[in-house]
Amino acid sequence: MHPLFRQLAISSLQFQINLTAFFSPLKAGRMALDIFRTPRKGRLREQDLQFLEGALRDTIHAEKLAIRTYSWSGKGACILLAHGWESNSARWRTFINLFRKAGYQVVALDAPAHGETSSDRFDAHWYGLALQAVADTLQPSFIVGHSAGGMALAYFLSKNSPSYLKGAVVVAAPSGLRKVLSNFNKVMGLNNRAIKGMEAAVKTCFTLAVDDFSLFDFGKKIETPGLLLFDTDDPIADYDEGQRLETLWKNSRFKGYSGLGHSMNNKIVAEEMLRFFQKLSQ
Repeated sequence: MHPLFRQLAISSLQFQINLTAFFSPLKAGRMALDIFRTPRKGRLREQDLQFLEGALRDTIHAEKLAIRTYSWSGKGACILLAHGWESNSARWRTFINLFRKAGYQVVALDAPAHGETSSDRFDAHWYGLALQAVADTLQPSFIVGHSAGGMALAYFLSKNSPSYLKGAVVVAAPSGLRKVLSNFNKVMGLNNRAIKGMEAAVKTCFTLAVDDFSLFDFGKKIETPGLLLFDTDDPIADYDEGQRLETLWKNSRFKGYSGLGHSMNNKIVAEEMLRFFQKLSQ
């Protein structure tokens, strides 16, 4: 969408939601939540399909979803990859190529409403449940989650300590839902009544308060060894919050970078993960 048309669309939605909030904050909050949970992109492009052609496709049914997975064979341990918001499994090509070269089996999944997984709605809470279903089915030795995938991974591990899992990697994950909603509202410009209504809508939809979905709270409960990767030039996931998470997540290690931005889609990051896997495989 052209930037001008996108801004006009946002302005129109902003007006509708803020006006509705004067009469019904909860209704306005539900409108905002629907927008928040609807990815604009993340479906597969032609170049994505070309990369994924070499993978074995499968579908795991759970949480009323048809979850698409892609797997590449290997003689070593299994690594499960969970991408972030408005992305898909093809974003891992640099990582997949390196891990396969090292002999690992690799599996990537498409999040709800992304890639070839069903649904038109997405949130980290639901993603966490879908990730748990895939992990319990495939029983990987390692799981990697980027951004919202990292939030979903931490949520899953805060409630489960699966014996099959040796280690988990969280990459550039926002500190919690409060942080994500704040970033969302920087774009939407909602008034206070609409914001309060959105928080109420979250509680109604997920039976989980906004501040209850926090990596800091999750980290205190996680027993799986972790590697936390953050970048100083990330506008979405704060570097210092990644450092704080390390102090709360026992048996975790923080590794910082600079200049990679939020995607951190770089070979040096993949190599750091590989060292982590190899150490825990000894």
